[in-house]
Amino acid sequence: MKTKLRWYIFLLCSLTILSACSFISCRPEPPAILLFSATPPEINHGESTTLKWSIKDATSITIDQGVGEVAATGSVELSPAKTIAYTLTATNTGGTVSKSVVINVTIPVTPTTPQPPSVDTTPPIITGISALSETEASAVITWTTNEPSNSQVEYGKTTDYGLIATSDELTTTHSITLSSLEPNTAYYYLVKSKDKAGNETSSTENTFITLQEKSPYSVELLSLEWGRITTEDIADPGLGTSPVEETIYLFTKCKLQNKSQATLRAIICTMNCWNGNNLVKYEVYVHQAPILPGHVFNIEIQTADEPIVNNVTIDFADSLGREMNVQTREQ
Repeated sequence: MKTKLRWYIFLLCSLTILSACSFISCRPEPPAILLFSATPPEINHGESTTLKWSIKDATSITIDQGVGEVAATGSVELSPAKTIAYTLTATNTGGTVSKSVVINVTIPVTPTTPQPPSVDTTPPIITGISALSETEASAVITWTTNEPSNSQVEYGKTTDYGLIATSDELTTTHSITLSSLEPNTAYYYLVKSKDKAGNETSSTENTFITLQEKSPYSVELLSLEWGRITTEDIADPGLGTSPVEETIYLFTKCKLQNKSQATLRAIICTMNCWNGNNLVKYEVYVHQAPILPGHVFNIEIQTADEPIVNNVTIDFADSLGREMNVQTREQ
């Protein structure tokens, strides 16, 4: 009885094992990826590579990155713009398998083309031109520029110029001294400046007048006064006329001494009437008597009054109109 029971248990276990094996042997296997590669796997930007594949027992095969569904065996030429991974996915009732291939893309570095240095084609701008006659034989010409540049002055007694003074120093503040000039003479001039790039500019034409030559004579001013005087013409009563309206005059009086070693033949005196810094009028008087060295003499000048005059000065020149050296008691 025990032997029969063992036989039944053995038979039941065998049937269970056979049933399980039958179920396992009937399930299909997943697809097999036989080939999935890129040739070449590394390319330069703009080049192509060929993606190849071979799949067994798949019902659906897709490749991502825009390739899409493909046949079991095939290839496609690709030109990716950058390094990228393509993944193949194969599916059947037995399951899904996938494989990825990386295509390395080398993007060349474009060398930076050095830019040529900018070319300066703009000339300097000249402003503030000024001429100062320092002596009867020299003058200083000054001007400014907006960039460092050299200095040149063309000058002469006519508009043809003919004379040039230069300085090669590159600066923005320019000063050129003109020498060996003639006294009391008009000169025409223009200035030029050139920057380090060779761009040159020139000014319009200008003029200056040198100082008059100084007189070799000198006088000492011993005293000086000025003021207003009133005159009143009263007609002779016997003529039956009435007095005329009074007249007001400006006057200046001075006492001088000839400090020269020679006789003065004449002195030109100019009475300047001022209102502040404004010259209102002037009166010229010529003293023509010979004045021996050391001689003391008086000069008086009158002119019609101007009510706004609040100061009077006097200048002296020799018979040739040259300014004389005037000393005072304090000197």
